[in-house]
Amino acid sequence: MIFGDRVFIGRGTEFNIRGRLVVGDDCLIASGCTFIDADHGREPGTPMNRQEPLVAPIQLGNNVWIGARSIILKGVSIGDDAVIGAGSVVTRDVPSGETWAGVPARRILSPGSKE
Repeated sequence: MIFGDRVFIGRGTEFNIRGRLVVGDDCLIASGCTFIDADHGREPGTPMNRQEPLVAPIQLGNNVWIGARSIILKGVSIGDDAVIGAGSVVTRDVPSGETWAGVPARRILSPGSKE
């Protein structure tokens, strides 16, 4: 795990990282967030806990804000200046400057949009 400068991590945040997590400068990670960079294998006839995990890195750009109790899953990149609403499950990349929320998370505001 690599953390940039001036990163805030709220209480109860879980880092379930088997491979790599990179967090840029000035990020805010609210309380109770979870980061998971691996899934269990799904090979029939072999117990899941005996299979090699499917691992993909997670990357947060600079000045990213992750709302409380959000879940960030394997292989996700979140661009600079992005915001993730509380309680979201992020399953795919979030472009810079966008605001995403929901389960699964989806774009709710684009850069330059009026609220």
